[in-house]
Amino acid sequence: MKLVYRRGLPALCGAVLAAGVIGVGTPALAAGEPPTGTFTLNTASLWSGQQVTLTQDALADDDTTDLATITRAITWGDGTSTAAAAGETSWTHTYAGAGTFKVAVELKDDTVSGPGTIAAPNVTVTTAPGTLGWQKSTVYTASDGVGGTYLTEAVFTPKGLPLTADEAWTTWGDGEFSLLKQDATETTVPHYFDEGDYSPQVQLSNKFGKATPRTASRLNVDVDDTAPTSGFTFPANAGKGSSWKAFKGTGRDSQSGADIVEVIAFKWKGETVYYYNFETKKWVKVTDPTAYLPDGAIALSPVTAAGTWSVPASGITKGYHLEVDYWVYDKVGNVSADKYATAFISS
Repeated sequence: MKLVYRRGLPALCGAVLAAGVIGVGTPALAAGEPPTGTFTLNTASLWSGQQVTLTQDALADDDTTDLATITRAITWGDGTSTAAAAGETSWTHTYAGAGTFKVAVELKDDTVSGPGTIAAPNVTVTTAPGTLGWQKSTVYTASDGVGGTYLTEAVFTPKGLPLTADEAWTTWGDGEFSLLKQDATETTVPHYFDEGDYSPQVQLSNKFGKATPRTASRLNVDVDDTAPTSGFTFPANAGKGSSWKAFKGTGRDSQSGADIVEVIAFKWKGETVYYYNFETKKWVKVTDPTAYLPDGAIALSPVTAAGTWSVPASGITKGYHLEVDYWVYDKVGNVSADKYATAFISS
C-alpha cells in the first residue's frame, strides 16, 4: 500500500473542507465621484436686512441620471441653512446683521457627497450708510390756549445717503411717513411736529430689497411759554437830532429765539403830536387821537442772530420830545412786555 504524505491544513480551512463548502467574500462596489455643481451669488455686498440670491448654474453626477435625487444643502454663513427641494434652482436669504458670510453648498448622491463650486462665495453685509440728524435737535412750540400746542416745523438733514439707494423713506414717529428724495446723498426735509420726543426711522431700498431701518438722532419738541426780553439802545448823543439815524435795540429769547421787533415812534411839541410813517419816511400830524394808526406807522424788523434790531428813521429835530414804543416777538409768538424809550432833542 502506497503512503501519501499530506501537509496539515489550518484548522478553519479544514473545517470548511470537511463540511464540503468553501466560500469567498464578495468585495464592496467602489464608490463613484461626488456630484458636481456650479452656483452664482447675485451680489457680494448688501445692507443689513437685504436679500442675496443664489442660483444653480449646472449640476452633474457620474452615479445617477436622475439629478433630482441629488440633495443640496446650502449654508449661508450666518448659522442658518436651507435644504433645497427637488426642482429648485434659485434661493434667497436675508442677512439680519453686519459681517462677512461665506456661502457653501454640499451635494450628495446615493453614495458620496462633495462641495459645490461658488466662484465668489463671500457676502459682506454692512449697516446702511448715512448720518441722520437735524438742523436743530431741539425745537419749540407754543400753547394753543385750549390745553394743546401748535405744530412746529423741524428740519431733518440726513447726509451721506448712498447713490446706490433707489429710495429713502422716513417714518417720522407721529404716524406719518414720506420719501426723502430719490438718488440723493444729501437732502433737507421739513416736517411739522407736536410737543414730544421723536426718533424717526429711515429705510433705504434698492434692487436687493429694503434695508433694516435706521433710527435717527432724537428730536425734542418742547413748549416755549416764556416771553422774550427786549431793550433799547440810545445813540451816543441822544439829545442831538442828527444822532438819530435809526431806532435800535436788542431782543433775547433762550428757547425758540427772538424773531421780530415791532416799533412805533412819536414826537411832540406842546400839544402837537406826530407819528412816524416808516413807509413814506415822514412825520405825520395826529389829528384824531382816537383813530387807529395806519399800517405805515408800524415797523416790523427782524431780530438778528446776535440779538439786535434796527429800524431806519429820520427827521428828528430840535425842540421835540421823542418816544419810541417797541415789542419783541419770539418764533412761536410770545411777546415781550410793552416798553418805550424817551428823549428830549435839545440840539
